[in-house]
Amino acid sequence: MNISLVGLGHIGKAAVGILNENHEYFKSRFNADIKVISVSDSRTTVYDKNGLNLDKVLMYKERKELDEIAEVIKPEEIYSLQSDIIVDMSPATKDGVAGMKMYTKSFESGKNIVTSNKAPLALHWKEIMESSMKNNRKILYESSVGGGVPLFNLNKYSLKSSKLLEFRGQVSSTINFVLNQMIAGVDFHEAVKTAQSMGIAETDYRDDTNGLDGARKTVIIANALLGMDYTLKDIAYEGIDDIKDINYMKNSGEIYRVLSHITGGSKPTVESKIFSIKQGDPVAAMDSLSMGYLERTDNNDDLTVFEKHDGPLETAAQVVNDILLLS
Repeated sequence: MNISLVGLGHIGKAAVGILNENHEYFKSRFNADIKVISVSDSRTTVYDKNGLNLDKVLMYKERKELDEIAEVIKPEEIYSLQSDIIVDMSPATKDGVAGMKMYTKSFESGKNIVTSNKAPLALHWKEIMESSMKNNRKILYESSVGGGVPLFNLNKYSLKSSKLLEFRGQVSSTINFVLNQMIAGVDFHEAVKTAQSMGIAETDYRDDTNGLDGARKTVIIANALLGMDYTLKDIAYEGIDDIKDINYMKNSGEIYRVLSHITGGSKPTVESKIFSIKQGDPVAAMDSLSMGYLERTDNNDDLTVFEKHDGPLETAAQVVNDILLLS
C-alpha cells in the first residue's frame, strides 16, 4: 500500500515515527506493507516511487532541508501519484475549503482519505460524504475528534444495536488544561505557554481557547453518530478567553470542563460549553489532559471510554490505525 502524507507538524512527525518503527511488525502482523511515497509540509512536497526513507524525512524536516532527500514535486501532483491513500494531518483552517477540495479531488482520483483535520468535516460534511459515495471511496477520521480514544470505529462496529440517548465528551485537551490551570490560579497566558511547551497547543492557540476546536469536533460527532448534516452555525459553543466567574469556580468545590454535549431524539441538543461536574460522575474520572466520553444508549447501557493523557503520539496512533483499517 502506497500513501501520501500531508502535514508534518507534531501529529505528522509522530505518525511518520510510528510507520517507520513498526513497518516490519505491520507487514508480518497485518500483511500491510505500507510505503510512504510522498510527504508534504507547508513549503515542500517530496516524492520517491519506491518509498521515502522515513528516518531521513524526520531528520531533514528538523533541519528544514526536506527538499534534499528526494525529488521535489508540486503539491497538486500528489493526486496523480500511484498512491492508495492521502493522509491529511495539516492544521485546521477557518473555512475548511482547502481540505474539502483535497478530499473531493482525492476521491475523484481514486484515492481514499485518512484525516485528523477537523475543519473540512465540520464545515463541509455533506459535500465530502456525497463525493466519497459518488466515487466509491472511503474517508476515515477517527483522529479528528478524540485523539487516541476510539469513538467512531467503536460505534460503527460495536454499537449498531443501540440508539444514542446522550453523549458527553471531553474532546479538547488544550482548552481543558488551560481552564484547569486558571482555576488553580495560573494566569491565562502562562497556562497557554505551558500547553504549547507540552505540544498540546498550537502556536496559534486561539481556535482552542475560544471554543472553536471543541465546536468543530462536536459537529463531527453529531453528524457521525446521529446521521445529521450540521455545520458550526447549527450549534451553540463557548470558550474560556473571557470567563466572568472564574473566582466562583475556584471556590465551588466542583470540577469544570468544556464538554461536547449531544442528545438524540427528534430534537437533538448539540453544544460545546463549560459544564460543572460533581464528584462521582463517571466523567469526573478524567483529568484535564484526558480525552474521553460517556455515551448513554438504550441497549448497551452507559459506556465510559477515556485515556489518561492525550497528545500528538496518541492522535498519530489513531491516524495509523485508520491507515491499517484501509489496508
